[in-house]
Amino acid sequence: MRGAKRAMDAVRRAIAAADIWIQDHYWFVVISVLLGLGTGTGLLLQWRWAEVTEFARQIAPVLTIVSIIASTLLSVLAWFRRRRHRRLAAHAATNSAGSSGG
Repeated sequence: MRGAKRAMDAVRRAIAAADIWIQDHYWFVVISVLLGLGTGTGLLLQWRWAEVTEFARQIAPVLTIVSIIASTLLSVLAWFRRRRHRRLAAHAATNSAGSSGG
């Protein structure tokens, strides 16, 4: 039981560290994801251009999905930004309360 508890604590610490890292580097994360999506789409269009033009009507839903994904990423970006601002404000408040009390 202790081993499982330690493992779960380690997983929680890793998730919390990743969450804080993403909050601090959210622009990099979002830009990387969008670049990955753009690169993949570009490669698909370059290598399969004949097929893509043949199935142009089928691509419209794909573009819709990509736009939904992009808007979702922008929403997540805003969410991480708000969380980061709240975390930094709480940290600043804790530091100012600790320094004024001494």
